[in-house]
Amino acid sequence: MRSLLVIAFLLTTYIPAIAQNQNGYQVKGKIAGLTDGFKVYLIRGFKRIDSATVNKEQFVMDGILPEPAFISLYTGRGKDAKKLADILLDNRTVFVNGTLDDYDHIKVSGSDIDQQWKEWFSKDQRLGYQRYRIEQVYKSLLGKGEKASADSLKTITDEMMADRITLLKGYVKQYHNSAVGAVLPTFCTLQDKMNQADFMDMYNVLTPEMKNTEMAKETMQLAKKAKPSAK
Repeated sequence: MRSLLVIAFLLTTYIPAIAQNQNGYQVKGKIAGLTDGFKVYLIRGFKRIDSATVNKEQFVMDGILPEPAFISLYTGRGKDAKKLADILLDNRTVFVNGTLDDYDHIKVSGSDIDQQWKEWFSKDQRLGYQRYRIEQVYKSLLGKGEKASADSLKTITDEMMADRITLLKGYVKQYHNSAVGAVLPTFCTLQDKMNQADFMDMYNVLTPEMKNTEMAKETMQLAKKAKPSAK
């Protein structure tokens, strides 16, 4: 009986994991304007993790990721490289559709985690652009010697930067048990605006599983390099 229980435990514990790994990821693309014979690449940081050859404006890449990863899809290499899309990819099938040279309108579908980080990105971009416009007026007023008016705008831009950090932390907390929470601190454009406490706040809210990812470990490295927390 004990042997049967052990076998049952092994089957329920390991077979689902094996099946999940066997599924792996698949990236299916159809990009109008891609030339037959051209290569497309999945790039993580500076490392190529997969490639495929275009046929009739279509391509397919598949493999297995040890954990979710933020990757970029490119066509061409070196000075001829063109980014097609950014994807938060895990072991599932995603679809990439659009037109060459139109990055902003190339769509990625099939992944909730990819849509979730892009939702944050869209909100952050809007805040960032509004802050940028106000900052230009602030600089113009300074150039004209209108310091009092400029200072009032500086207060607003500081508050908007704080809002962007709050937005980021909110998304990390909301998705603390998924790759979205783990990856957001590592590629946002706010890293030089945050201190050690900001990074640690985001790291500490993650689940143990997410803390063990390479993405979360990168957040810890960012925390070590960040300016000390305000007292």
